[in-house]
Amino acid sequence: MKIAFVANYQYSCGSSNALQGYVKAGKLLGHDVRVSEFGYIDEIIRKTVPVAQRSWDADILVIVYESYPFLSDKDLDEIRKQIPRSKILLIDHDCKYLEPYVLENDTNHPTPDSYEYWTKLYDSLSDKILQPTLDKITKEKVHKFIYFGVDTNIGFDNVKKDFDFLYVGNNWYRWDDVLNLVKITNPIRSEVKRIALMGRYWNEEIMKGYEEATRSDPSILKTNNIETIESAPYGKVESSMSRGLINPIWIRPILNKLKLVTPRMLETFAADTVPVIPEYFIHAAELYGDAVKELSLSSENLSMILKNYKKYLDISRGIRNKLIAEHSYEVRLKELIKFV
Repeated sequence: MKIAFVANYQYSCGSSNALQGYVKAGKLLGHDVRVSEFGYIDEIIRKTVPVAQRSWDADILVIVYESYPFLSDKDLDEIRKQIPRSKILLIDHDCKYLEPYVLENDTNHPTPDSYEYWTKLYDSLSDKILQPTLDKITKEKVHKFIYFGVDTNIGFDNVKKDFDFLYVGNNWYRWDDVLNLVKITNPIRSEVKRIALMGRYWNEEIMKGYEEATRSDPSILKTNNIETIESAPYGKVESSMSRGLINPIWIRPILNKLKLVTPRMLETFAADTVPVIPEYFIHAAELYGDAVKELSLSSENLSMILKNYKKYLDISRGIRNKLIAEHSYEVRLKELIKFV
């Protein structure tokens, strides 16, 4: 089959790494998977992923929406004229097709007209909206589909460890996690020596219009000797995570409330590291199994992990094997095709 993905593809975004996973899976399964010119494709991604022209006759067009509507009215009109709606699948990362939910200054609909806008947009394009959730589906057109996956070509083990604790990802409603990290690590900072945040919006940089999502306080980072590093290179998320002995899985509040699965939930276990889970992660055991309860993010547990590292690395790799069997990109692509 010919499958084209449409999204706002920038090398530092989670969906861009997922795109690479689908392209690799397509080659293994005999499908032609490309990124479409209908969306935005930065120059780094253009060099690494096959590009489909707008005129390419795809069997499936997958439109991936994250946070804001990136397609122009002209793009949308062209898609509607060229692609039958039966061939269009919408990936609704942030549950814009659901009614408004609010939690801790975070919401899936930041403006009064947001819900109506997204509902009309989705309804105009397709009858199948796919959400990466473990929660119960309540709307007729919505289907469960964990869009993200695990790369089965695990080659990150034995990467040199530069950090005791590392987070790879942008600051998108993650600042409260950093404040909690400071609280947790202060009593054991002599053990957790080097801490770093790898990504954007950690050090005074703010995204205009999304000030709450990208807020930070560099003085707190400096006081607590927490380093900031530029984003991981495209396609190198797992190997970058592998530079840390421990990596947390932090979740945006509203996505946690809606029990969504994010790329970091799968990528972190693929890396050569010990993932740690915050107490608020309500669907961790449902995704990983009961073994994940030993990987809680607390002062006591961080100290135990660093003192008995091989034990916890073995627990992490056991969970990794479960995720590869259930959530590889080959499994994901087979599931995706069944929706058309």
